Amino acid sequence: MQIKVVGTGCRKCKALLAATEEAVKSTGVQAEIEYVTDMIKIAETGLLSTPGLIIDNKIVSSGKVLEAQAVAELIEKNK
Repeated sequence: MQIKVVGTGCRKCKALLAATEEAVKSTGVQAEIEYVTDMIKIAETGLLSTPGLIIDNKIVSSGKVLEAQAVAELIEKNK
């Protein structure tokens, strides 16, 4: 599974990254987490607001910080 946390490096983006890392550990899935902060790469994702979460090239969350439990649910749903 490929997971991208997309953001500019702000506090909210880092919070989503931490929640995503915690969710991956709690679910036990094999996942590669990438933190995308480059503005050009962010634009290429098609994401309109940050922070964003992309699982296997599908935008699953945009513009909000999710708790680890919510991220875990999205991971399970998109297996």
